[in-house]
Amino acid sequence: MIPEKPATKMNKNQDKTSGLYKIAAKIIKKVKTGSSYKTQLYQAQYPNKLTLNAVLMNVFKWEKVIDVLVEKSNILEKENNMDRDLVYVFITEMMWSKFGLKGNAKNILAIKKYKNEFLKLMKEHDLEKLSGSKYTKVLKPRFFRVNTLMTTIEEILEKLSKLKFNKLESPKSYAEFLELIKSDKFKAKNVFVQDVHIKELLVFNSKVKFYELEEYNNGSLIVQDKASCLAAYLLNPEPNSTVLDMCAAPGMKTSHLAAIMQNKGKLYAVDRCKDRFNIMQKMLERYMVQNVETFNMDALTFPYYDDVKYILLDPSCSGSGIVDRVRNDSSEQNQNYFQTRLKKLANVHAQLLNHALKSYPKLERLVYSTCSANHEENEAVVDEALSVNGKFKLLDCTKIVKGWTNKGVPGFDCSEMCLNAIPSDDCTNGFFIAVFVRRDLEEKEVVKQEKNVEDIVVKEEENIVDEEENIADNEEEKLIENTKIINKKNKKANKSIVINTDSNVESKSNIKKQKNIEDNVVVKEEQNIADNEEEKLIESTKIINKKNKKANKSIFINTDSNVESKSNIKKQKNIESTPIVKSKNAKRRERRLKLEQSKGKNNQNTTKVKKPKKTKKLKTEEI
Repeated sequence: MIPEKPATKMNKNQDKTSGLYKIAAKIIKKVKTGSSYKTQLYQAQYPNKLTLNAVLMNVFKWEKVIDVLVEKSNILEKENNMDRDLVYVFITEMMWSKFGLKGNAKNILAIKKYKNEFLKLMKEHDLEKLSGSKYTKVLKPRFFRVNTLMTTIEEILEKLSKLKFNKLESPKSYAEFLELIKSDKFKAKNVFVQDVHIKELLVFNSKVKFYELEEYNNGSLIVQDKASCLAAYLLNPEPNSTVLDMCAAPGMKTSHLAAIMQNKGKLYAVDRCKDRFNIMQKMLERYMVQNVETFNMDALTFPYYDDVKYILLDPSCSGSGIVDRVRNDSSEQNQNYFQTRLKKLANVHAQLLNHALKSYPKLERLVYSTCSANHEENEAVVDEALSVNGKFKLLDCTKIVKGWTNKGVPGFDCSEMCLNAIPSDDCTNGFFIAVFVRRDLEEKEVVKQEKNVEDIVVKEEENIVDEEENIADNEEEKLIENTKIINKKNKKANKSIVINTDSNVESKSNIKKQKNIEDNVVVKEEQNIADNEEEKLIESTKIINKKNKKANKSIFINTDSNVESKSNIKKQKNIESTPIVKSKNAKRRERRLKLEQSKGKNNQNTTKVKKPKKTKKLKTEEI
């Protein structure tokens, strides 16, 4: 009983492994008969779609090599009753898978016997040259779109910074952007850059994987190629408008439209494939799209026409532009089938496009896009639609997506107005886009474009001014640093010069001080002269007074005695009722005194000698 348990476990694992290989073989068979690869992948009853896709991509890559190995080894003849497509899966897994061919089933063990023989054939015929297609050597980075319905660009950048990712400076032009992502600088795993056109798109090295990152698993970061994002970017619906996504599943572009609309307005998502429709519903719910109504029906029968202002038409196509899809459907053995399939696809595309342009009366703008590199599905369809829908014209996509150079395939009327994404040039999947607008809205679109151009010119001028200011600041800083260095060097060698300059400064200050002192001295001298003149005047008056004192000692009597004498005279006059009889000599003296008094009054301003003469009169009266 004990050894049987691991045996049953082994059988379960073998069943799972062989189940993956069988499902892959069935998808290859259906794709060869004309089914859509995407549809078959989504419909497959296998939970891990990433693993299943990896197995299929590897088979398509090595298909031509396996053709030679099978033919040279006669393995199908030797191993009877073995399915050809299953053999292709087994050989691919055994020769080129990282994990090898797993399982112990009879058919698996039978294939493992041929490994050495296959290695010899590979060397003898140099079969590795046959692997892949024209896109296998193309460098294609990984694009992650920030789902702004759940988070912000700033939050994601902060999270990446914590995870030690280094954000490179965003280039100013598309040419510089392409140069950067193709350079050795971008080969490091921990670097990324923000896209120059779609700001919510972050570009990483192709080896970066975020399977364990929370933001990737919860839908905040979405893996979406830039070319695919350009469809919604060019449609650019306004918030609160009505938008129709005619072939919406699996919902990547639908979620991008909802983000541009900020979850406002009406967004109709239509797809007729039931399996893909179910996947779309789950995806839109996961990405927090709230303004969407989903319809599992043919877009040609969609009944709501009146309100639709914007339409995105991205129908199922050959997928020949996808880099990872390395199967060469146009090989010689499938040429007839491939051309027939292209015609059918082109007819369906034209039918959908004409229906959209004719059936929606309020339609203003429509984006038609495919992931095909075939002009039958692209330019030919657009030319036919323009020929029967005169109310619409094309906008020049490359003028809206600044710096984009690849246009439509030459030889068609629409070629110069369309956008082509070429993997070798643009580092994206191959993609085609045409933008239709109503002719009566031409003036509005022209005004919008002119405003956008003006805004871009203004921004460029502002950037130029900022650059010039930064350059000037840097030059000024360099100049300051250089002068500091020169000063340090010259300090030791030229101390005397510094001292002389100091003395010159001191001498200048001394000269100023000396001038001030001299001015003060002049003022003081003038004041001294004035003071001396005043002193001389005072001294002269003193000398005159002294001389007068000596000559007229009797004249200088105290003022108190004079007052007393006056009072006595008055008393005496009052007492004596009779006047005094005066002699002739007395009268002569009185007259002389009066004359002297009159002279004294005239000289009163220069000397003070005259006052005592009055007292003299009083004295004579007493005598």
